[in-house]
Amino acid sequence: MTTSLSILIIVKSLPWKFKGGIQTHSWDLARALSQKGHQVTILTGGPFLSRETTTEQEGITLVEIPFFPGRYIPGISFLAEELAFNLQVKSWVKRNKDLFDIIHAQGRSGYFLYQLPEIQHKLVQTIHGNTGTEASSDFRNINAKVHAYFAQIWEKKSLQNVRKTIAVSQDLKNSVGKITFHVTPSIEVIPNGVGINESPSAISTSPQRVDRFVFVGRLHPVKGLIPIIQALKNAEKKVYLDIIGDGPQRTELEELIEALDLTDQVRLLGSYTNSSVQLLLPHYIGLVLPSVYESQGIVLLEANLKGIPVVATDLPSIRESIIHGKNGLLCDLQRPEEFVEAMIYLQENPIEAKKMGLIGQAWVKENYNWSKIADLTINLYHQLAS
Repeated sequence: MTTSLSILIIVKSLPWKFKGGIQTHSWDLARALSQKGHQVTILTGGPFLSRETTTEQEGITLVEIPFFPGRYIPGISFLAEELAFNLQVKSWVKRNKDLFDIIHAQGRSGYFLYQLPEIQHKLVQTIHGNTGTEASSDFRNINAKVHAYFAQIWEKKSLQNVRKTIAVSQDLKNSVGKITFHVTPSIEVIPNGVGINESPSAISTSPQRVDRFVFVGRLHPVKGLIPIIQALKNAEKKVYLDIIGDGPQRTELEELIEALDLTDQVRLLGSYTNSSVQLLLPHYIGLVLPSVYESQGIVLLEANLKGIPVVATDLPSIRESIIHGKNGLLCDLQRPEEFVEAMIYLQENPIEAKKMGLIGQAWVKENYNWSKIADLTINLYHQLAS
């Protein structure tokens, strides 16, 4: 179908305010939908002590709504922040629902909208992960535990009532089925996309390599970095790792690296912009992602797109995009030494590493470009409308 749709995308923040997978996904999807001739509005959070503002960027309308900054409430900041934003979203959508053909909620943004029966015929939600799984990986964080308890209740109700849901991987769809305790035919799998519109030189392997691997992501227990750092200490051969990102585990990682006397091997580089990360990726031997849990692992695709192989945890969600021995190496979560062995293998076999990277690059360009992802999403919109 070529009918132009008026689409509302709801996400609490955007990538230039908070770097995260959901934020980047929402903005890139909005741009891809706009490029295909649809009218796209993004409803997002704005400063508490301000009025609602409407601006335009790259042909996309941005509506910022003020909401109470619950992040400043000790002990329940995660919960209070989302609750405040979602109550404002529900109120705004109730007033403006007739302006849109499709209302698309991203992640935990807009999960009270199922309570508005008058919009059910045009409501879509994308789930990007399992809140409970991530919270369980950080058992010391009471704030995260409280948030996860209530978030899972609201997510379950939303999943049971929203007519169309998108999961970013088949594994996530399967896990959601277990959460809701019923078959979920209304859930369709549409993965995250990656931007491939760069010039050919920008996505080719770089001749100027550093003899290091790189991790990119949030510094959180769910990313599984501590066992890998400990395994690096015990490895027979030296392997060098750069860690790009920030998060609640930063101090713990700094202390561990210093205690193990690995400051020359493991560097904490802090947080970089996404554009800077994309420029840096091709210069590394490969990317390492030892996560305990991933709903998809978009950074793996970004690394492959830049022509480098990946070393990642052998999880069902990751096996959907990474084939062991083809575009990366998959390792047993319970054996962190496997990650180091895989890194050593790629380090000592640069021709094989380059081959894996090029295979991954072709695979990502064919299957995860945003034009294709947008077409799949538009087809789902039209299914809902019909």
